[in-house]
Amino acid sequence: MRPPAWLRLLAAACLLPAVWVVTTQVTDDRTRYSILTSAAVSVLGFFLTLRLIPLTKAYTLKAGLFGMDINKKGSREGEKKVPESLGLASGVVFLVCVILFQQLHYYDTPSLVRALRAGRWQEALGGGRQAEPASDAWLVDYNAALATICFMLFLGFADDVLDIPWRVKLILPCVASLPLLIAYSGGTGVIVPKVLRGGPLGLPAYLELGLLYKVYMVMLVIFCTNSINILAGVNGLEAGQTFVIACAVLLHNLVMLSGPAGKDPAVRDGHLFSAYLMMPLVATTLALLTFNWYPAQVFVGDTFTYFAGMALAVAGILGHFSETLLMFFVPQIINFVYSLPQLFKIVPCPRHRLPRFDPQTGLLHATPNMNVVNAMLRLLGPCSEFWLCMRILLWQVACCGAALAARAKLSEWFKLS
Repeated sequence: MRPPAWLRLLAAACLLPAVWVVTTQVTDDRTRYSILTSAAVSVLGFFLTLRLIPLTKAYTLKAGLFGMDINKKGSREGEKKVPESLGLASGVVFLVCVILFQQLHYYDTPSLVRALRAGRWQEALGGGRQAEPASDAWLVDYNAALATICFMLFLGFADDVLDIPWRVKLILPCVASLPLLIAYSGGTGVIVPKVLRGGPLGLPAYLELGLLYKVYMVMLVIFCTNSINILAGVNGLEAGQTFVIACAVLLHNLVMLSGPAGKDPAVRDGHLFSAYLMMPLVATTLALLTFNWYPAQVFVGDTFTYFAGMALAVAGILGHFSETLLMFFVPQIINFVYSLPQLFKIVPCPRHRLPRFDPQTGLLHATPNMNVVNAMLRLLGPCSEFWLCMRILLWQVACCGAALAARAKLSEWFKLS
């Protein structure tokens, strides 16, 4: 199945900058070929997800895991049973890609490519490939990330099946993040902006937070997993925002690897680690979005939103750019803050905080619910579900672009020297 035309345009706009950076700006052969190897595995993951989703949706329908498209209520489309929890398919393929790349990562890819170009097939296919030994620290981080994301995928699917209450949903990311917290061996401090150093506060250039940083990590995990889940309810929105944010994170990783920071082993390894997670996330999410795009053939479910949010949080934490990651989540932060009165029951909060569908015109109209979806309709007027999703995704693209530009400008304020 081919992605729809508008989805292909969105994918091209988000991915072409990353392709340009890795092919023209990343000069280190080892780094470039490692990225391209992960990209090749991710492309295979894209096609595998495309094949797996039709098989999975048949089983979810058989098991009674389906929902009705409320934003089409009163139309023929609104009477169809839409398979739920198809994030399971993309999540499983994501994990397979990440596990497979763990084996490929330490092969001497540049030597292999040179041998193939020179026609030395025996060297290329035989024992001439040299594998570097994996460092214990890298393997611990990698496996902790796998365990955390896998745990969250399982808990998300359990939520789809058991319909877990909201107060319990907040605890799930804390439980899933335990492998990450226990295995984390990185820094637990933050770089203080130059304008705040010294003075009456006497702040140092690097402020050690200790245990407070671990608390911050848990808060970040809770936010990332739930923020995508509450900015939802429109065909293509959950998977679409994940795709855009993952592309922005990947572009940030590649830009860092192409600059002076890419020559610092600690910084380089962190951004490479993040890129290895983002490439399969981008690929499998794009395949899922092909089926979830308007009009949706499948629903992604909490299975996807929890797993995707956790993958982004893990990339930010182990890649050591969690502050930059939050800049990509500006629409989600705005939606969360705007939703607080309803989330805390200060004002009435229905189960589905969705717009109102008019079957006569096919347009969605704003309701009193306090979220970005309805705010967008109040600000720009009623529109179809497709254009509502496009409005929010284009806003997400603009926010991520602005975050990348702002990050480049603000980096001067945070230098240690």
